[in-house]
Amino acid sequence: MSIAETHKRHWSRRFALQSLYQWQLSGHSVEELLAQFSEDENWHKVDKEYFTELLRESIGNAEKLTGVFTACVDGSAERIGHVERAILLFSTYEILNKHDIPRDVVISEAIILCKKFGSPGGYKLINGILDKVERNLAD
Repeated sequence: MSIAETHKRHWSRRFALQSLYQWQLSGHSVEELLAQFSEDENWHKVDKEYFTELLRESIGNAEKLTGVFTACVDGSAERIGHVERAILLFSTYEILNKHDIPRDVVISEAIILCKKFGSPGGYKLINGILDKVERNLAD
């Protein structure tokens, strides 16, 4: 994958984070979110197909994906904030379904986004949960 493609995937994940965060708070449909985010000034930086896939699959399979990552939480899953939950949704989807993407890339991207947008120290929670998701998949 070229550097330009990698950069576009990063922006796809960033938009997925923002749209899934909004979805949790507003309940907007996938179509409403796609329409809104396609108007963003950074839309040209996004791998549009990948963003659409992340958004559709994360929302469409939210219950299953949430079950997978909450099973990997030490303590109460209630402590997971909206930003971290959004990251966990699309990252868990990627780990379970995108076998062409190295899992360490998925986890690294999740940590980077959490450090930028999540709660202080939230990236440690993300790292621990996704590491367990990955290990459980290998078992």
